[in-house]
Amino acid sequence: MTRRLFFALWPDEAERDALLAASRPVREAFGGRAVPRDNLHLTLRFLGEVTPDEERAQRAWADSVTHEPIALRLDRLEWWGRPRVLVAVPSRHEIGADICSDIKSFRPHVTLAREVRPPAGDRAAWSMVPVTWHCDRFVLVESRRGAPYSIVGEWPLYER
Repeated sequence: MTRRLFFALWPDEAERDALLAASRPVREAFGGRAVPRDNLHLTLRFLGEVTPDEERAQRAWADSVTHEPIALRLDRLEWWGRPRVLVAVPSRHEIGADICSDIKSFRPHVTLAREVRPPAGDRAAWSMVPVTWHCDRFVLVESRRGAPYSIVGEWPLYER
């Protein structure tokens, strides 16, 4: 039996609330289907459907990760046209290749809403009051259709 899994940075309650408050005006202006508050996260590695053996291998990889805690400063909102999503992004990021999937294509973001109507004009990015997520762990999450995400494993990030 397979499970749909991904590794992510998982914010605490206060960080989620701060992100929702900072993004509220733009989210309300463009509508769409809001990501449930408890599902807000930043995907590091999307694994997709994995078998038990593949999951064990991914957990072994996670056991080997050495990465410092991450302070992620989300300070911009972007509308991504092809998937029609509104996302919060950092102006710059310093998440190392050892923890994210493919550093060349990795664009750290937090999806806030799906099926978002296109904004008027050419503008597809907006500044927002910065919100910092202090991440001292990363998690393995199971995604089941129609259900909240479930954390099924976690690993600490340590000072080197």
